[in-house]
Amino acid sequence: MHSPTPSDFRRKVLELFVERGEALLLHDIATALGVASDSPEYEQLRETVLELVDEGVLVRSRRRRFALAGTEHTIFRGRFVVEPDGASYVETADKKIPRIHIRRRYAQTALHGDIVEVRLLPTPPRKRPRGEVIRVVERSELPIAGTLEYDGSFYFLVPDEAVYPFDFLVPAEHLGSAKPGDKVIARLLRWDLPQQNPQARIVEIVGRSGKAWAEFESIHREFQLPRSFPAPAVVVAQTMASQPITVGTRHDFRSWEIVTIDPPDAKDFDDALSLRRLPNGNIELGVHIADVSAYVPVDSPLDREALDRATSVYLVDGVVPMLPELLSTDICSLVPNKDRCAFSVLMEFAPDGTRVGYRITESTICSKRRFTYQEVDDILRTGTGEHCAMLTAINSLATTLRQRRFADGGIDFSTMELRFDLDESGTPVRAYLKGSTVATRLVEECMLAANRCVTEHVSALSKAWRVRGGLPFIYRVHDQPDAEKLRMAIAFVRTLGIDVPREQTQLSAYEINRILAQVSDRPEAAVVNMVLLRSMAKAHYSGTNIGHYGLGFSDYTHFTSPIRRYPDLVVHRLLKEYALGKPSAARIAFHRERLEPIAEHCSERERFAVEAERASQKVAQILLARAYEGAEFNGTITGVTDFGVFVLCDEIFAEGLCPVRWLPRDHYIFNQQRYALVGRHRGEKFQLGGRIRVRIEQVHIGRRQIDFRYVGKPTV
Repeated sequence: MHSPTPSDFRRKVLELFVERGEALLLHDIATALGVASDSPEYEQLRETVLELVDEGVLVRSRRRRFALAGTEHTIFRGRFVVEPDGASYVETADKKIPRIHIRRRYAQTALHGDIVEVRLLPTPPRKRPRGEVIRVVERSELPIAGTLEYDGSFYFLVPDEAVYPFDFLVPAEHLGSAKPGDKVIARLLRWDLPQQNPQARIVEIVGRSGKAWAEFESIHREFQLPRSFPAPAVVVAQTMASQPITVGTRHDFRSWEIVTIDPPDAKDFDDALSLRRLPNGNIELGVHIADVSAYVPVDSPLDREALDRATSVYLVDGVVPMLPELLSTDICSLVPNKDRCAFSVLMEFAPDGTRVGYRITESTICSKRRFTYQEVDDILRTGTGEHCAMLTAINSLATTLRQRRFADGGIDFSTMELRFDLDESGTPVRAYLKGSTVATRLVEECMLAANRCVTEHVSALSKAWRVRGGLPFIYRVHDQPDAEKLRMAIAFVRTLGIDVPREQTQLSAYEINRILAQVSDRPEAAVVNMVLLRSMAKAHYSGTNIGHYGLGFSDYTHFTSPIRRYPDLVVHRLLKEYALGKPSAARIAFHRERLEPIAEHCSERERFAVEAERASQKVAQILLARAYEGAEFNGTITGVTDFGVFVLCDEIFAEGLCPVRWLPRDHYIFNQQRYALVGRHRGEKFQLGGRIRVRIEQVHIGRRQIDFRYVGKPTV
């Protein structure tokens, strides 16, 4: 068999781009052409692609993707996404146009999660890019969870998720043994014409709709979240966990005052903290992270499974871990009074919070105490308790670091986390909001400092070793805000009487903080936080460093949670490799081609996990609201559309829709710029952040939907 000639490669590469019609990584091209990355043909392929770039036939993006010249800005390929409120868009790999908005009539037969080709439509200046789907390239493999119903003529599936804005017809021959009222899992059968309903086939019966265990179980099936690990991965975990923990060449910090601080229900302890006062008057903050890389061999069955999962998923009824519990909650976890392998970042800070030195080293530690956030909050409030002096000193440093971060461009957003208490049967009985505390902020600042330190360390090595383009690394990046979203957010903020200079169409991090400070004591604080936060880009992983806008850092990564995030594990491995000296050119090239696909996969899995977690929370909200059907609550308007307002009600924190038909009778005009519905005749206004009183009119378990009816002004 003869090796391909340059002309063979040239022809095959061009045919591939014409067939695919999308931007491709060199790794993608090689895989499609059957060229191994460690073969001589791979370098020949690289030279051919670069020659085509030099000739202007191909163009190369900043993210190391290649595309046919002239096509990269007209036809895009990406994932079709539908938000719960019905808004839809395509996520592309193009940095200039990362998101193309699609109206339903231009979506053709695309379903949430499909890979599609989209053509840009003419868009007015300063408006969000809009497009139309021209082809469904690949159907999503995600199953569809829902409730089977029968209307006397047809069987149809009512999807649980609002991302499917229509029902699926189920032909009788594809029912299996399912009966109306069953909670089922289905697969798309076909959808040929957008004017008709899609068809589905039932593949599994979960249980009777409405039962808590069946509803939560449907989340696992719908998002294909595994209940166990493959046997080969478990064997590797058992083998690695059985090895004795020895100090060896590691630094021995077992005698140090080291503690962990976590939520009360935490089982996997990724990080621990220490603090020492140095003779020169400075302090040394130690951030000690579980050394997962010591127990997960590269490219082993365990490693491949961890990469496939990429992240742990935190559902209302439990956790789907990235690693087997033998590692995640035992041998890797920094449990108290047990020797554990760690990766330590020791940072020396001057009294004003300036970092003046650091060490990054493999270590062996022994945590002296497992604290909960509440316990640390109590110690810091009262000034008494175990390890009080050290915790007080760490908190003082964390406060200084936080102040410096905001002064240097970090944004001070305030967010709340929705939590649920379940009874013995797994049914939600209480919902509550959990905000940040002194203890959570203390831990956050320490983790941010470590993440920043290791990234700046790699940047320093790149300069010292004169590595063109920098050493390969996985960064946690956050781009500038979406211009159109930010413009709308600014316009809304002005309607609240908040001072924003008239000429401003962009906001610096400093100006955003100034706005947040203006409203911090006003009732509108939460909604202003929400609107500005929604205008932000989404943070993600990348092999290209563009900085982190929200934190105000030019260098940032994720290093501190390798038990639950795969990128952190990769960062640990890279740091260990770079500690041995400058890698060879071949090794650098190997990492560059490998890391971008890993970063993209982990970003995608992170988004997937967020979707699953939100769906799990929605199930809990629905199950809790069912017990209060007919009850009245005060609530806050969290979203405004032309068909009604979304309301988050107090006390049980259930969110649902108050449709226009159940608002006071009037003809309502949707004012998008003011995020408001305004009655044409009576002038009544329902605006984002407004407070109203509603009654829970209907709870649709199958549709995961709550309908509210407007009652009046909120009661005191």
